[in-house]
Parts: sequence; structure tokens; C-alpha cells
Amino acid sequence: MNLNHLKAFCTVAQVKSISEAARLLHMSQSSLSYQIQLLENDLDVELFTRTTKGVELTALGEIVYEYGQTFLQLAENLKRDLNNWKSGHEHLVVGASSSIGSYALPCTIYSFKEKYPDANIKLLVGNREETIQKLLDKTIDIGLIEGPVDQPGLATRGIAEDELLLIVPPAWKGPERVTLEELCRLPMILREEGSGTRGVIARALATQGLTIANLNVVLELNSNDAIKSAITAGHGVSLLSRLAIRREIHAGTLKALQVEGISFRSTFHIVYQAGRPATGLQKKFFRFLLTNKKAFC
Repeated sequence: MNLNHLKAFCTVAQVKSISEAARLLHMSQSSLSYQIQLLENDLDVELFTRTTKGVELTALGEIVYEYGQTFLQLAENLKRDLNNWKSGHEHLVVGASSSIGSYALPCTIYSFKEKYPDANIKLLVGNREETIQKLLDKTIDIGLIEGPVDQPGLATRGIAEDELLLIVPPAWKGPERVTLEELCRLPMILREEGSGTRGVIARALATQGLTIANLNVVLELNSNDAIKSAITAGHGVSLLSRLAIRREIHAGTLKALQVEGISFRSTFHIVYQAGRPATGLQKKFFRFLLTNKKAFC
């Protein structure tokens, strides 16, 4: 399979237009159409159907597009790694779930670069499942997430403890501690499916014979900051990482409560590709996270 043909196909699939894709790729429409035809002949499938608005992927085209994006990303990663080795400049791409990547790792990376000023580190933040997928796709070198991973080809190591706290508006007039029964009645704002925070909640509830369905979920949002804004506006309460709300607690813009009869504790884990030799920069970053008490600042 020709990667140039695959790139041409994925570009057309993204913009849904032969003419626009040709403009983006700086080639003629006829050349682009010919490359698509060669790819269709190579795979023995029809990739597009024409519509009045442009082109649409066929069912088989959808499958090819999904794999094609992965192939192209792997090719880019291969070029990046080879260039890094040739140049002698090591780069480290770190992926992290939202609670870790948005609130702890920026400071961590700053502290690490103070010790190793030549280190070139890039941070990609997503939810837990997105971070795991990026590692499988080799888009990132290592990941930091809540909880271990049971995934072939990946290994994990615990590095720090965390806890979810019940977060309420600052004007909260209720008790300082709530029971599990009371928690299930409160208007709960949750992170989306696939987030590490939601996973911690689900695992903790399971120890009490409960599920997410037992909570009074009034809203689902895909960022901790959006949840904090919703709580401040009086739209509900939530369970969030201590890391994610420490500034607001200190400032008094949010209030944290304890829940009796259940523990929402979790462990932050490094996750990496099992069997893949670590670079010198990766080893330094691992050691920094494992031995530095202020790694998560």
C-alpha cells in the first residue's frame, strides 16, 4: 500500500471534497482522483460515493479511513524517532489524563526542565481512554493515568496516591460529611465515559454493590473546569480529584466534603509499552517521577 495514496484518501475523507483536498495537497484534481483510484484497485474496494455536496465514505471506506489514520500516524512517529536518534536530540511525548495533565504535570515538566534544561518534552492531555489509545498508536511515548491498565503490550507502575472529594458550591449549608445514601440523592455532575475520574467513581461504588446508575446524574461534561464552573453556578455537585480543585478550595470558591462509608482513593500510574527499550530521556523522567517527592507540585 502506497502511503502517498493513503494520505490523499484520508485528506479527501476529512474535507469531503476532491477539489478542496487537491488544493490542500497542492496537486491537480485529476492526479488526486487517480491516486484514489489506485488505492481502490490495490484494496479492491470502493472508497467513496459521490453526492451533490461532494463525496462520502462508503462503509468499507470508513474502515480504511480508521486504519489509514493510524498507519499515517505511525509513519510520522517512525520518522520522528529516527530523526531524533540521528540528530542526538531526544524528545519525549507524554500523554496524561485530564486531572494529571491539566493540574500536576505542567509544574512537573517545568521542574524537570530546571534539572535537565536540554530536555524536549511535549504534553498531550486527554481522558484516560484517549491516553491509552495514543500509547497503543505510538502517538505518545509514555502516559500518566488514574489506575492500572490491563492491556496486552502495556505495562504500568504506580507513582502517587490521589483522592476524589465531594465538591459543592461555597454557599453549601449542608453537613460537612455526607453518607453514601445522601450522596446518591445529590444532583451529580460527572465526567464523560472513558475518563479516569469516572472510572475511579465506578470502581469505588462497585465495592458497595452500586453503579453509576445509582447516582442522581443531572449533567455530564468532558472537562474538570467545565464541571467546576457548573458547580459554582449552583447546577449540582461532583466528585473531583484533590489535584483539580486545590486552588479553588484555597481561594474559597468551592468547598470540599468527605463521604462516609466509601473511599474514592486512586493511584496515579505511569503506563508504557512493555518490551520497548526506554530512551535515556525516558529513564530520567521515570526516575524523576519515582524519586522526587515534589514531582507532582
